Amino acid sequence: MKRVILILFLSLFMLIPETGLARKVKGVNFPETVSIEGTSCTLMGVGIRKKLIINVYLGALYLAKPTKNAAQVIGSDQAKRIVIHFLYKEVKAEQLVEAWNEGFQNNAPDKISTLKGKIDRFNSFFTSPMKKGETMVITYTPGKGSEVVIKGNPVGIIEGKDFMEALFSIWFGPSPPSKGLREGMLGE
Repeated sequence: MKRVILILFLSLFMLIPETGLARKVKGVNFPETVSIEGTSCTLMGVGIRKKLIINVYLGALYLAKPTKNAAQVIGSDQAKRIVIHFLYKEVKAEQLVEAWNEGFQNNAPDKISTLKGKIDRFNSFFTSPMKKGETMVITYTPGKGSEVVIKGNPVGIIEGKDFMEALFSIWFGPSPPSKGLREGMLGE
């Protein structure tokens, strides 16, 4: 009898949808936690980058030390990750570089001249278009730098907390690509 009850319990358990293991937004699953070099990072939120009425991408933020404070997201020297999942049919490489440069100009203009070499190297990573369903992952590890993975392929690491702060200010600085994107990524 105990065995029958156990089998029924396990069968029911397997029918229950997995909740808490992933967050689904616009049909895309984002795990609730990721590991960055052995450090567990929590999904803060997912936002949508819109341009006019077009949904361009979903942006997800993971932090080792959760906070909803944008300034702390930028300035904290902790493991963190941004996952960008493209929704639009195609974003050309030139458009990505243009958007990065606009983001740096709007959110970290005082750092552009000192970070020019790093920004140029970062921009050099974007040589092909991003298509619907493809992802880009930017992971910052203290002491290592910001690693960029495009379509599952590591393309490079930009060293320095200074670059990470300028890069993360694109989403969490005073002029993010869209207000809803920043709010969503912060979990608001």
